[in-house]
Amino acid sequence: NWMLIYLTREIRNDTKVFPGSPLPKFITWTKMDVHQYHSEVIFMSTHTGTHMDAPSHFVNEVSSIDQITVARFISNAILIRIKKGIDQLITTNDIVASNVRIGQGDTIVFSTSWENEIDKDHYFSHSPGLSEDAANYLVDKKVNAVCIDSPSIDRGTDNNFPVHKILLSNQVLVVENLCNLDKLQDQYFTLIMTPLKLSGASGSPVRAIAVDKKFGKIE
Repeated sequence: NWMLIYLTREIRNDTKVFPGSPLPKFITWTKMDVHQYHSEVIFMSTHTGTHMDAPSHFVNEVSSIDQITVARFISNAILIRIKKGIDQLITTNDIVASNVRIGQGDTIVFSTSWENEIDKDHYFSHSPGLSEDAANYLVDKKVNAVCIDSPSIDRGTDNNFPVHKILLSNQVLVVENLCNLDKLQDQYFTLIMTPLKLSGASGSPVRAIAVDKKFGKIE
């Protein structure tokens, strides 16, 4: 028995974006009454909404999003619920205290409850994130990816992005802006996260889907 839970935010013209990034724009390209079919053009950052950072986002001469092995997009995942507020850090002690069994190649998903702050002015500027020691701890564990329900794996006040640099330089993928983590019942689940194969790009929006084994319906 299993249930699918969609962990991805919808991308709209008014989707909140990281300060300095362009708002996404949907442009009607063809219309049914003129061309006999509908189509659109989309203009947006590759780091819009729920998205994956490739190593090349912060490191030169490393993998872009199209070069990541497809096997990494489906992995065993571990949900760690650690409620964090304005400017707070997730530490190694927080991870250890959660008593999870982290195996090589696992994906770590942090639920901080910050996803509920998306309509607040401080959603980007004062979001919680990982500490550098927590990032190094997860690199040592040889995890596949680190995911979070805040807009950045680094806290919003840190403009040096140390956690991005630690994880991505060690080929650990980063996924940001997850949602619906409160719907997950099982701490250990399968996570599917599929970026577009964008040649040379530093990231891509993803459709993130949790396969929660405890349930028998599809949500």
